[in-house]
Amino acid sequence: MTARSLAFRLFAAAAAWVIGVLLVAAVLLVSYYQHATENAFDARLHVYLKTLVADLASSEVGERTAPGALGEPRFELPLSGWYWQIQRLDKDKAGTNASKSLFEASLPQLESLGAEAAAGGVRQAYFVGPESRRLRGVERLIDLGEDGRYRITVAGPADEIDAEISEFTKALLFTFLLLGAGLVAATVLQVRFGLRPLKRMSATLAAMRAGRAEKLPPDLPDEIAPLARELDALVDSNREIVERARTHVGNLAHALKTPLSVVANEAAMAEDRLAAEKVLQQVATMRTQIDHHLRRARIAATVSVVGTVTEVGPVVDGLLRAMEKIYGGRRLELTASVDGTLRFRGERQDLEEMIGNLVDNACKWARARVAIAARVAGRGEGARLRIVIDDDGPGLPAEQRAQVGHRGQRLDESKPGTGLGLSIVADLVTLYGGRVELEEAPAGGLRAVLDLPAVDG
Repeated sequence: MTARSLAFRLFAAAAAWVIGVLLVAAVLLVSYYQHATENAFDARLHVYLKTLVADLASSEVGERTAPGALGEPRFELPLSGWYWQIQRLDKDKAGTNASKSLFEASLPQLESLGAEAAAGGVRQAYFVGPESRRLRGVERLIDLGEDGRYRITVAGPADEIDAEISEFTKALLFTFLLLGAGLVAATVLQVRFGLRPLKRMSATLAAMRAGRAEKLPPDLPDEIAPLARELDALVDSNREIVERARTHVGNLAHALKTPLSVVANEAAMAEDRLAAEKVLQQVATMRTQIDHHLRRARIAATVSVVGTVTEVGPVVDGLLRAMEKIYGGRRLELTASVDGTLRFRGERQDLEEMIGNLVDNACKWARARVAIAARVAGRGEGARLRIVIDDDGPGLPAEQRAQVGHRGQRLDESKPGTGLGLSIVADLVTLYGGRVELEEAPAGGLRAVLDLPAVDG
């Protein structure tokens, strides 16, 4: 797991989130517990304060002889940290009564320390008491009318609050450390388990490069299965490109073999000079074949370009206009039924060549009529473009239809051509993962059916 790896990024992000959440939660919980502990301590002090107020209202200050009645024996232990103090504020009768625990010391006025008065005139604050001990105290002024005005203060040791909060904080930190370690460990396992399919893909790709495998594993998770399919398609496309390159080399050699033989024979038979006209004719044929196969090699190399889309309607319309000019003297009826929304998932020139070869072949053999129809079958990624080309010519027997697509195979020498048109269509259709079928047309002629990938909608 390096700093640049996907696993490290996922782990670092998850660990940072876990640690951040735990820290924020710890701070909030400690703060909440501290507030709750202070409130509980203050509530205890208020109980003592109210008890003193009630006792003061029913007796004289000097008659207070039983501070233990407050329910806390430490009020009688010297310097125990638990103190109460009652001060009479009348100038003519000023005096102070305090718990035995206060000994000879006294408690400061919280008002003079800046403590704000809450509801009922009660003040509460931390302050330093006897022996420099930190205390938490509450203070209240009582006006008994003719019986005088009094300031009552009750205080307890703040270290009890601090100790309770400290124990809670230690327990919380220990718990959160265990929880954090468990979550981080779970994150490591989750990242390693979640990225295992990617490691499988990487290992399989290496095996494919070494020739030990042909396809990626089929049981990959849904999130990366499309990537695996695209990689498989890319590998298959590269294989087909190599195979097509070999085929085109064979096509070129096959196309050049006969013209070269003719040139060699003419040269051998000539006494003074070569038969110029025959040589030029065969050279032109050679040039045509070379240009054709070089163009086929380029198409084979670019046929699998991702994201290429072609409108079908304009392609068909353009081909019909071209055929009307080429076969205008025969007065053929050329019709098309193509939805304007149809789109082919591939290159325009490839679609033109596939349809063009089939339409040209239909026009050569048709008696009076050639019809083109196109529609889309299926939806989404599985949408298919189905193009049907019918003619009313003599048609072909089933055994001859099976020979169509063989390189250089011509079924009738009475028509002009090289015999490569239908084989080119078959090659292109195969490259696009489609198929071409020849059937008997309803009018008795030949029906050519192209099945190609389409773009739905």
